[in-house]
Parts: sequence; C-alpha cells; structure tokens
Amino acid sequence: MITPQRCYGGIRLLGSGPSLKNVEKLDAGAVPMIAHMAARGLQVDLDHFAKMAVTLQEDMDRITAEVEAMTGVYCNLDSGDQVSQLLFKTLGLKQARIKFTKSGDRESVENEVLVAVQHTHPVVPKILDFKELSKLNGTYVVPMPKLAQRVKTGEWRMFPRFNTTRVPSGRLSCKEPNLLAMPSRTARGREIRKGFITAPGWCFVSVDESQIEMRVAAHESGDANLLRIYHEREDIYSDFATSAFHLSDERFKDAKGQWQYPTVDRMQHRYPSKTCVLAAIYRVSPSGLLEQMPVICANCHLPATAHTCHRFISLWTEDKCEDILRSFYLQYPGLVQMQRVHDGRARQHTLTWDMWGRLLHMAGVRSIHRWIVSATLREGGNFPIQSGAQGTVKLTMAQVMDDLEDGGLLDVCHPLLQIHDELLFEAREDFADELAGHVASRFESCVRLQVPIQASTAKAQTWGALDK
Repeated sequence: MITPQRCYGGIRLLGSGPSLKNVEKLDAGAVPMIAHMAARGLQVDLDHFAKMAVTLQEDMDRITAEVEAMTGVYCNLDSGDQVSQLLFKTLGLKQARIKFTKSGDRESVENEVLVAVQHTHPVVPKILDFKELSKLNGTYVVPMPKLAQRVKTGEWRMFPRFNTTRVPSGRLSCKEPNLLAMPSRTARGREIRKGFITAPGWCFVSVDESQIEMRVAAHESGDANLLRIYHEREDIYSDFATSAFHLSDERFKDAKGQWQYPTVDRMQHRYPSKTCVLAAIYRVSPSGLLEQMPVICANCHLPATAHTCHRFISLWTEDKCEDILRSFYLQYPGLVQMQRVHDGRARQHTLTWDMWGRLLHMAGVRSIHRWIVSATLREGGNFPIQSGAQGTVKLTMAQVMDDLEDGGLLDVCHPLLQIHDELLFEAREDFADELAGHVASRFESCVRLQVPIQASTAKAQTWGALDK
C-alpha cells in the first residue's frame, strides 16, 4: 500500500479510498490560474483567419472535384444523405456492423463509420479529409472574427469560456471556441494555430509532461518492466516494439545519453506500437485498434497523410491487432492486475477513484445486461489513470501561479491555456527561458511517484510554430 504523501497546499497523494476534501483542495488550487487565463485571452491575427477561410474552401472544392472524378458522380460532401447514398448505394460499400442514423432512414456516415471502412475504397479517405477541413472551417476559422474582441490596447483577443466541472476526470473544457480540441498533429490544425500570435518582444511558451498517463499507470500498477523503462529513461514505445515484432534488441545510449533502437523502424514498428500502448490503457478492443492503425499508400508505403496518392491500404487485420494487444499485456502484466483491481472496486462499490481521491460513479456495473456492465467497466477503466494524470497538472498550476504572484511576475508573463497535460503561456522574450525552466521543474517535482516525471519545453512567436 502506498503511504499517503503530503503535497503542495495540504493536498495528499492517497494510497486508497476517495477523498472529496482532498479533491476540493486540488481543484481550488488551480482556480486562480484558470481565472487569469479567462481574463487574459489569446491575441489573434484576423487577416490570417480570413486568408485561411479562402484556402480551406478551395481545398474542399478540390476534394469534391476529385471525388467526382473517382466515382463519376457529383456529391455534396457536406450532405450526410448524399455521402451515404454514394458510399453504400452507388459504390456498394459494406459495414461490418451496420450503423444507422438515429431516425433509421439511412446508414450513418459518422467519422467512426468512415474510419472503419476507409480501407475498402480510396474515396473514403478523401471524404474524411473533406470533413476535417469542413469542421476546421466551420468551428474555428469562420467564427474567429465574430468571437474576437478588440481590447483597450488595440489588439484583437479571443476569450474562450472555461468550464471546470463538466469533465469527470477534472480536465478543463472550453467553448466559443473549443480551443482545447483543436487538432494539433495535422498540418491544417497547426496552420490554424498560427493565427494566434503575440505582441512584438513576446513569445509563446509551452511546457508539457511526457507520457504522464503511462507514468501514472506505471505508478498505479507497479509493473516491473514499466518501472524499469521510466527509471532508465528509455522509450516505452520502442521497448514494446522490440518485443511485439520479435526484433533483435540492440538498444544503446548515444553520446548524448539518449537511448537508440537501431532495429526499430519509426513507421513499421514504433508508430503501431505507440498506437497499441495508448489504446491498451483505454481498453480498446482489437476492432477498435484496427481503426486507429496507420493507413499507407499501396505504391510507396508512406502514411496516407503524407501525400495525395489514391490507393490506400492497411497492413493490419483484426487478428493482428488482437495479437499485438496480447503481446502488450504479456510484456506488462502489472497493468492487467491493476485493471482487475479497478474492476473489482467498481463492482463492489459501484464507483472508482483516482490516486487523489476523485470519484467516478459506475452504476452500470449493477445492470442485468452483460453488455452494459462490460461497457461501463471499459469506459470507466481509464478514469483512475486519466484523472490521476490531470491531478499532477492542477497541482503544478497552483504552484506556478503562486510563484508568479509572489514574484510579481504577471507583468512579464501570462498563463493562457491548460490543454490536457500542457500549460501554455505568453512571456516577454527575455523571460521566456527562465519561465519554461521553472514550470518544467514544478511539473517534475509536483509529486513523488514510483517513476520520475519528465517535462519538455518549447517557445515560438505563434502557437502553431511551437516545436513539439
């Protein structure tokens, strides 16, 4: 049993059991920084968004023309009825498990349906691309000029509305617009973020925790392999790839002290292994993992997002996904035992909790329907990990905000956003490095887990230019 540990502001890292008082302290500690974020807002470049609106519309028109050329049929890709007609009637595509709209009048074309059938015809990835562009345009690019406000200094700033009690894990949410859900890994998503700027002499500073959910999972499970990986500062995704793909283990430390895995290919081995590791702690099924596995070009074997070829294939099957998930649990058996403990806790108490004492009610485990029980355990199974990780962020927020206020530093830097495991600031350029180092230090020392916490930093003139 983990001995309760006193953290910042009287908050404790608990060994077991819920504690509403502890969670109240944890949440209250983060409020001052959240209030400052809401009052400060983010500076925006309205010209950038106006140009992006034109570019996105041109790209959507191009994709529409490409789909017509590939199928011989014009389709309004913004119309669910027309897309459903094209895919399931005209082209005759089949769903493994047919999903209809709520009204039941046609087959659904939600993203999860399209992802599931994206390997069956090259037109489906095109439609997915169109839907992404359409969402970016309608959710972020077009509304920006309407939502931005001109402040006294003449800048145009965006003031998202934060909610602190909507997400069970304690994560923040925001709206108008939802900046926390803006895509960050796609080129278009990064281009949108470049519309958020700073004043001359200032820059963005980003500090985020590295693999914090997996580190919390290692702490909670006590799995020997996971503990070894993080204490030795190895790469868990490459470590698992070595085992899952039966590769020769030739890892070594380079001159800079970084681990190198010469037998692990980034796309063929590490990327699928990373996908599997993240899916496994969320208890994703083999069929669910298959939908997340990379799609490559049949000609050049590059990722589908890297070029504009039309022939996409997947080298993965549901059986292969089941095998790699099994390999994961064999490699890290402590995680299986941890999940059994969490499931037993839920069945006994109809609730579960994280290492800070935050509760999640799971009444569905008492259902007479086995599928409801299974879904409840699966959906709530990651709560102790996700919520535990979020607690480390809130603890750091409280410490950093007190540091900035006590040091009278809120005239040279401002907290802007908390995005899952990342804190985003704007800072005067001569103070940026000092701020980044201090916040990283607070992240890494906020709580003593069984494995070390690591944080990385980046700075840039625009949000989208941050090197992460």
